[in-house]
Amino acid sequence: MWNIKSGENVTAGLPSPRQQKRLDIGGFVLPVVLLGLVILSVIAATALMSSGDEQRSSRAMRQGSDAFYAAEAGINKESTQLDDYDLGALGPGDSLDLPWVDLGNGASYHATIYRHDVEDGRPELYILQVEGRGRGIAGSSRSISLTLYNNANAGYMLGGCCNSAVTVRGTVGLLNTVTVDGRDAHPPGWESADVCLEELNDRAGLIMDDTTLLTMESGVDMQGDPPLAQVRLEDIDFDEFGGIGWVEIKNRATHIIDASAGQLRLDDGDIYPRYNADGSCDTSHRFNWGSKDPSDPCFNFFPIILVKGEVELARVYGQGVVILDWNEATLTGGEFELEDQDEFNGIILGKGCVEVERNSIFRGAIFTDGQYRNEASCSEDDDFAMGDATTSVTWSQCAVDRAIVNGGLDDVATPTLNGRIQPVGSRAFTELLR
Repeated sequence: MWNIKSGENVTAGLPSPRQQKRLDIGGFVLPVVLLGLVILSVIAATALMSSGDEQRSSRAMRQGSDAFYAAEAGINKESTQLDDYDLGALGPGDSLDLPWVDLGNGASYHATIYRHDVEDGRPELYILQVEGRGRGIAGSSRSISLTLYNNANAGYMLGGCCNSAVTVRGTVGLLNTVTVDGRDAHPPGWESADVCLEELNDRAGLIMDDTTLLTMESGVDMQGDPPLAQVRLEDIDFDEFGGIGWVEIKNRATHIIDASAGQLRLDDGDIYPRYNADGSCDTSHRFNWGSKDPSDPCFNFFPIILVKGEVELARVYGQGVVILDWNEATLTGGEFELEDQDEFNGIILGKGCVEVERNSIFRGAIFTDGQYRNEASCSEDDDFAMGDATTSVTWSQCAVDRAIVNGGLDDVATPTLNGRIQPVGSRAFTELLR
């Protein structure tokens, strides 16, 4: 049937070609619209997710900064308070876990101290690790580690010894242009071995019971804080040494040099380091008086040497604690003489006399009584005598402390300088995102 108006052949119940075309177009648009809606939805969702990620990232960075500054605050605070903790109770491999600290702004930190194995004679090493946390549960954790070493107690005193380069009860003779110096000095090479305090602690040059008994030529160089002082000294000052008495300190002697029968002269062919078959230091040999070389196995060996009678040294190096014995039978003290290019680092104490002459060098402290019980006499010389231009006695805190600690007398000595934990300078940083 024809539609006269439209000129189309119209079949009853069927769409015309034009209607069919319209239907086809309508069926195509719907999927396109739906696809467009899906794409827009995806874009919108992506934009929302991106915005959320940026927000979370910004928050995490902010909280990460909080965590870093919390760790920084913890490392700064705890590194200044380490002396308040009993780190001496930590053995190698042990650790000390400290409580969390709230900084008040929502951030916090937590510190742990680890003790590490070290070589014998070296300061203990510690690691201070501080974890900082930012505000909230989605922040980050940042840690800072600091390597430290223990600068042990120092400035040891054994009773009245040692608080000057030289302390003498009796006569003193300083001839030519010798040097008595109370300004602290480290033995050469010991600074690089990390066995001496960084700071120097000056003492008096010469302390005497009676300065009228001093004979000093015009060219003598005497330095210190003060260079010369008069202090009342009595027998008891030479009978008690820290936590032990005269007999007890003598009983701690590891070497006995007995020259009671007559003068004993020792030179570099007698006094020198000895070693065991495995290369370790032979601490049993009475003529092994240690080594000044930090790389030597005997560097940390400081014997306690009991001197009976008159002992004279020539071209000898020694280190340790020399004790001048008192002879009850003859009522005389021991004599210890550095006579010819000798060098000794440590302590000389007791009841007797000391000579440092002919280009010899002593570093540490001398504390002797040449008039014990008003009887002690040492040949025909002064109770303390020095001679020749290049001869010197210099106060050394390091030599005194090493002699006391390595000689095993630190259990009865009194430290006057508190040790402290000091940073080595190694610092590490780690970050953990949460």
